[in-house]
Amino acid sequence: MTELAIPDSVRPWAGRIVDADAHEMLPLQVWPEVYGPVTDRLAESFSHHPPNRPDGLNFPGYAGDDTPMDAETVWTMKGTRAPGAVDFSRRLEVMDFTGVDRQLVFPGGVAIMGSFLYNFPVEYGFLQGFEGDRKAYGRELIEASNQWAVRTASLSSRLRPIAALMGDTPGEVIANARTLIDQGIRAVWLMSSVPPGGVSPAHSSLDPLWAMLAEANVAATLHIGSQGGFLKSEVWGQAEHFEGYKSGVEFDLSPWRLSIQHLPSQNFLATMVTGGVFERHPQLRFGVIELGSFWIGPLAQMLDIWHDNSQTFGPNAGERLPLRPSEYIARNVRTTAFPFEPVDDYIDKFGLADVYCYASDYPHLEGGKHAMHRFADRLERLGPEIMEKFFVSNGAWLMPE
Repeated sequence: MTELAIPDSVRPWAGRIVDADAHEMLPLQVWPEVYGPVTDRLAESFSHHPPNRPDGLNFPGYAGDDTPMDAETVWTMKGTRAPGAVDFSRRLEVMDFTGVDRQLVFPGGVAIMGSFLYNFPVEYGFLQGFEGDRKAYGRELIEASNQWAVRTASLSSRLRPIAALMGDTPGEVIANARTLIDQGIRAVWLMSSVPPGGVSPAHSSLDPLWAMLAEANVAATLHIGSQGGFLKSEVWGQAEHFEGYKSGVEFDLSPWRLSIQHLPSQNFLATMVTGGVFERHPQLRFGVIELGSFWIGPLAQMLDIWHDNSQTFGPNAGERLPLRPSEYIARNVRTTAFPFEPVDDYIDKFGLADVYCYASDYPHLEGGKHAMHRFADRLERLGPEIMEKFFVSNGAWLMPE
């Protein structure tokens, strides 16, 4: 397909665009074939969900990834019915159609539910009546999803499917990362609300992990959908005024949830920055994906204020962190924005032009319609250098060739 369905202002970078957030959207009807019988119990739970919703996974009678590919379906159709949502040979055609060279592909319901069960086997109430070890079942689901990622990664280096990185101890996390890297995985996903291996991400016991990822040019990522359990209580959001908002596999859209969903990732990232992880591992590639970009500038500003005045609070931060926190963030960290965010205003106010990345969220509902066009309309006034950073080079830091 030679036709391009992209805005004119982005055409100078057609074929080089990097998409830092996309997803598989496999319906539960294909799970047995793709993942094996391990997903049977999970599929039974999801089979009671309303069918054929663009933000759902239950599609009775699903006949295959056969929706015609054109500008309308690619930019406006969402969910399992979108072209290339299931068949990743077709996903490559969608990428060609939208001028995308490389794309991060995050896992869907199997890995997300598996991660919840593995990390919070008691707190999360789905799979009611499940008899057996919920944590062990979560591990099995994660492993099944990770093997899908390994197989998909072998289709093309342009596809960068994400594998979930788990482990109860630093040693187990490191060993699992080594296995995934050896199997061809080039980006991993960490739960933002859970200390990896039970320790701070800045703890020295995890330095071998960060060193391994940096050496292998494998990105570490945080993503929406992994923030559950960060707060001691979820009662904050349980009020009548928050009822009735849409809820998908990854997160719900209540105003309370939207106001706090970035906090676990902000905490994780701030811990790494102030804990010297990026000072010790200057080539570590780190992405915070689908949590908006409104918070990264204020965080960098706040940490710079702490750094510049640290002698007031204790050890001089400059002795431990030669660079200001905003410099580590600009060098090592990338975040994706939602298409409704005023990214151009963020750059005007906070700088950090090297941090913000293009993301389609394809084919998820939250990505909105005509995402590339909406980003281009906002950023065109800042000039071609900023446009190239946003659509190409910033995301390429997470997906090196």
